[in-house]
Amino acid sequence: MLNLLKYLLNFEWLSGVGMGASKSVFLVLFVIIGILVLLVPKDYIYEGVENRRWWHNLKLWAWGDLAFIFITYYIF
Repeated sequence: MLNLLKYLLNFEWLSGVGMGASKSVFLVLFVIIGILVLLVPKDYIYEGVENRRWWHNLKLWAWGDLAFIFITYYIF
């Protein structure tokens, strides 16, 4: 069991994966996270907020953050 863990954490098993494939996997993961953010109910987002304003919407902040990270990974 310990040898398997050492092998997995060494990441040598990922040496055959190309840069394009790994970049695509990460970009798809960010898109999936963005879709999951859209599924969060509004009542949960605005819980405890007395006056709802657009800047209190956590979906917008999460999407902005994900977009920034997505663009960074896409360029580099």
